[in-house]
Amino acid sequence: MDKKELFREKISEIHSELPPGANLLIVSKTQSESDIRLYYDLGQRDFGENRVQELQEKAQALQVTCPEIRWHMIGHLQSNKINQLLKIPGLAAIHSVHDRQLVDLLVSSQVRLPRPVDVFLQFNTSKENEKSGFVTYTDLRMAADSLVKCTRLKLVGLMTMGTLRTENFEAEAARCFQELTVEKEKLQSEFNIQLLTSMGMSQDYKIALRERSNWIRLGSMMFN
Repeated sequence: MDKKELFREKISEIHSELPPGANLLIVSKTQSESDIRLYYDLGQRDFGENRVQELQEKAQALQVTCPEIRWHMIGHLQSNKINQLLKIPGLAAIHSVHDRQLVDLLVSSQVRLPRPVDVFLQFNTSKENEKSGFVTYTDLRMAADSLVKCTRLKLVGLMTMGTLRTENFEAEAARCFQELTVEKEKLQSEFNIQLLTSMGMSQDYKIALRERSNWIRLGSMMFN
């Protein structure tokens, strides 16, 4: 079986698992431009990268051959990389807006955007120190309040990751995803908006789908 047929099987299998309202984000970090193009040719449009430099290089390289590609920044975003990120062609969403300082910098830089970009606020449901993200609803609400007033940044949802260090991986993943949904529903009620959730990776996406995730982020399993 050649690689394109392998990828066709993989994407078909994942799509068969997606309920209405759920979307696949293929995490293409460290993957080749040719492999990304194969998935693009199979109809995939949304790809995620976790480093601004790598995202920029791939976006420029694929701009002509994959004109409809939508890039999602999913990794830790450093404040000194914001201007570079906002110039990237095809940037569709930032899933990793993790603190108030970053929100303020994005808001002040939004004039550089040629088109609106979706924003997910990252919430640290596991409370693990090595993970970034808001940790209280109060801080989340204040960040949301800044974003809903923007014209070129659109608050579309919340993002989280399940607990890494735990003896009961599945239960902890479900708890983290349920908590994110609770926070999402509070924000929806307070701001009278509809929000999405970005949660679930290769090891826990099935749990995330049961918890009604709108975006699952799948990486290595889509390429191996």
